[in-house]
Amino acid sequence: MLTKVNLKNKPRPDTNKRGDENMEQLLEEQKKTNELLQKLIDDREKDYELLTIEQVHEEFDIGVQMVRKMFKDPELPVQKYTIPFKVTRGALKQYMQVRHDYLCERS
Repeated sequence: MLTKVNLKNKPRPDTNKRGDENMEQLLEEQKKTNELLQKLIDDREKDYELLTIEQVHEEFDIGVQMVRKMFKDPELPVQKYTIPFKVTRGALKQYMQVRHDYLCERS
C-alpha cells in the first residue's frame, strides 16, 4: 500500500543551493540590465539638452562669430522664441555632421 509523503516540510538538500545561485545570477543580470537602461536614458536626455551660443562656443571650441553664423542658418533648428537663442544638442550634432561651405569661408 502506498502512503502519502509530505514534501512541503522537507526540501531537497540540493534545491536550496541551486535556487540561491540562480537567484544571485538573476539579480546580477537585472542589475546589469538596469545600468544599461539608465545609460540609454541618460544619453537620450543629453540629446535634448538646450545649449546657448556661449555654451556651444565653450564646449566645441568654435569661435563666437562662427557659432552666431551657425545659429542664423535656417538648416539649424534654433529656438528663437527664447532669449538667449537655444539649440538642442542632438540637432547641433546632426547639423555638424553635414559639411557647410559657408562656415569654411574666411571673411
